[in-house]
Amino acid sequence: MSTQREPNPLRPYYIPPSALQAADLPPKAPSGPNLSSKYASTSTNSFGSSARNILADMDYSDYIAEDSPGPKTFMKILLKQALWKYTSVFLAQPFEVAKIVLQAHVATMKQRNIAKDSHTNDGKRRHAEFFDQLGSSDSDLDSPSYFTSSAPLAHTPTRPPRGRRRRASSSSNGIPRVHPPQSPPSKPSSTHLLDLKSSTSVIAALSTIWNTEGAWGVWKGTNSTYVYTILLSTVTSFIRSLLSAILALPDPGLSFTSSPIGPASYTGGLDVLSSPSPLGSLAVAVSAAGIAGIILVPLDIARTKLILTPSSHPPRSIMGTLKTLPSWTLPFSLAPTALLHATLPTFLSASTPLFLKSRMGIDPLLTPNLYAIATFCSQVVELVVKWPIETVLRRGQLQVARSTPQGKNLRTVVEVGPYKGLFGTVTSIMYEEGERGPRTAADMAKAVKSAPGSKVAKASQQRKKGQGIEGLYRGWRVGMWGLIGVWGAATLGGVSGRDAEF
Repeated sequence: MSTQREPNPLRPYYIPPSALQAADLPPKAPSGPNLSSKYASTSTNSFGSSARNILADMDYSDYIAEDSPGPKTFMKILLKQALWKYTSVFLAQPFEVAKIVLQAHVATMKQRNIAKDSHTNDGKRRHAEFFDQLGSSDSDLDSPSYFTSSAPLAHTPTRPPRGRRRRASSSSNGIPRVHPPQSPPSKPSSTHLLDLKSSTSVIAALSTIWNTEGAWGVWKGTNSTYVYTILLSTVTSFIRSLLSAILALPDPGLSFTSSPIGPASYTGGLDVLSSPSPLGSLAVAVSAAGIAGIILVPLDIARTKLILTPSSHPPRSIMGTLKTLPSWTLPFSLAPTALLHATLPTFLSASTPLFLKSRMGIDPLLTPNLYAIATFCSQVVELVVKWPIETVLRRGQLQVARSTPQGKNLRTVVEVGPYKGLFGTVTSIMYEEGERGPRTAADMAKAVKSAPGSKVAKASQQRKKGQGIEGLYRGWRVGMWGLIGVWGAATLGGVSGRDAEF
């Protein structure tokens, strides 16, 4: 006789347990209000214990280090990083101050002829002192007058002729004293204005700032620069991670390659090659940089204002300077320049690895040396494109700071040029401000050597209005020194890392 039962037509997929399986089942819970609650709590505890056993069996050693730092160790690491960052900003701040001063000021004809003017003024001063001594020697009361008559002199009052003449004054003996012509009193110059000897020399600007304002002038705006640098990197990383999570893309700031000289070593910590969608990751990085730049525009304007105003001009705190701004949003007139300044460097640096690998076949793993040279050239191109935009941005930022009623009488250490938009300011610097061409004898001698034959005289005297291309790249040596330093440090770090592997 078969013990297998027929399937229930209402439950065709249910297979009833056999006699052996039914014996192994746990007994049913007894009925009753008190007993049912006790059985429910027992089953819940058994489920929790089984869940704990499952979690205990999982291995987290690949994700969490065994010697993970505690709160005290983490705070020590954070303080060390903050101190190191502040030290780097403190050491670079004098060059940042000189660069911003050179970018914002209006070049004048006086700056290249200042040595010649000072020599001429010294000669005029010595000439005037000589005549003063000569006039004072004529007024000796003890010396007798041998060439005067004892009879009284008849004077007829005559009206002195108009025009410039020497002023004569009579002494006690009636002998006229002749004085040299005196120039009209010059208008006293403001003590807070810097007398820049060159519109392009960073060292000359640093020397002038030190002689005028001392150490306080050289390290102006250090705290604001530090806060701006920390907030810019933090806000950019947060927005980039948020956009990457929304679009289901890996964060370009975290997808580093295993190469000691990887793309992130030369491109500001961004690598879009490891992303499944490189163009999408590139768009995320550029968008994050633009949004962070827009958010931190008020702080950047306050930083520029603190650097371009005298160290004795209040307020000198970050919050006090922010309160003097017209608004804490991006002005519409400054929007194109600020967006280009924030997004263009990130776009060029992040798209360089993608362009080199997809278009030129230069891979950071297969050809690391060629890749390093190519990225250095791309950063030079980035510096060439970024510098004129930054020069225009500094003038626009100060114009925004002066747009309030209190800012109309704002004193600055240099005469700041006008802001006429991006292209208008570039045109004004190149073709309207100052003059360019040979000024001194050395410059004329160079023009004579370079000009052939009949063009010698014309070349030596030719003067053009405006600063030309040179006016857009004031202080460019600061950027080039920083670029070479960063590239050299990344290269040496990569070489040491490769040597440590063997």
